[in-house]
Amino acid sequence: MTIDVNLSADQFRSFTIFDVLRRRKQWKGPALFALILGCSAAICYSMAEKQGAILLGNVLLAIGLGIPCAYFAMFFASVHRQIIEKGLRRPQKVYTVTLTEAAEGIQASNDREQMTYAWKSVHHAYRALTATYLYLTPERAFILPHTCLEGEAEDLWKLITKKLPPEKCTVL
Repeated sequence: MTIDVNLSADQFRSFTIFDVLRRRKQWKGPALFALILGCSAAICYSMAEKQGAILLGNVLLAIGLGIPCAYFAMFFASVHRQIIEKGLRRPQKVYTVTLTEAAEGIQASNDREQMTYAWKSVHHAYRALTATYLYLTPERAFILPHTCLEGEAEDLWKLITKKLPPEKCTVL
């Protein structure tokens, strides 16, 4: 099965949001920060009779909500910047992936290089609604949009689940 990956901005954005916020769970730090400062602000508000308690509560709440909002704004701005840098405003071919049932059945190539990987070296595979993400390492993945497949997405997923153990295959 050969897949010429034409990646669009929406597909890249969906993958990045999945990878950073869902798979790596990097939303937890800002959320915990907001929770801690929000609780601190609530304690200050409960002590309203003390001089300066309301002001301190307002400052803690503003910081507790402002910094996580800034974090997420910077994250989405970074994704947008990457889309522009990679020239993905219009879908473009980024690489070709060939999957076979052979032990070394993952071949990937782009304009500069060609690589071969063994199925046993795959870290994990995720099937999303519009694409399949094949992680070779925890940091490196191939985005396989279902719109780029010659056949059905189900055929791709059957091949992946045939070659990988069930604990390495997740349907989102």
